[in-house]
Amino acid sequence: MNKSAIHLVVFACNWDGLSCIEEAARGGLTYPASVRVVRVSCLSRVHQGLMLKAFELGADGVMLLGCEPGNCQYDIDAGLVTREYEKARIVLGLLGLGKERLVLCHIPRGDGPGFVRRVTDFIKELEQVRPAIPARA
Repeated sequence: MNKSAIHLVVFACNWDGLSCIEEAARGGLTYPASVRVVRVSCLSRVHQGLMLKAFELGADGVMLLGCEPGNCQYDIDAGLVTREYEKARIVLGLLGLGKERLVLCHIPRGDGPGFVRRVTDFIKELEQVRPAIPARA
């Protein structure tokens, strides 16, 4: 089996999500260089098409990293994010790529170790299912 790096895209909200990543950096914690972070003002701005585009462009997995329920800076219904997430998971299932390649994480503000632990665990999970995505020519 090819042991090349797992490519993971993390859509991180500008508030709680990004604070976890920044705290991990301040604490000297590391995660694989193949993890790409995309900062968004709020996860409610990430629609299913954007999630699926990440897979089209070669991501092995996508993580949505947002505020804890009830803690959104914009007081946006967390249901918006959940609905788009669920729709994208359905499409991934229909395409045979595996729903488990897309995760929605709510980690408390500033929890750098929690972010690193969750991203590391997700990469380990992706390594188990990776062959399902065909190699691009």
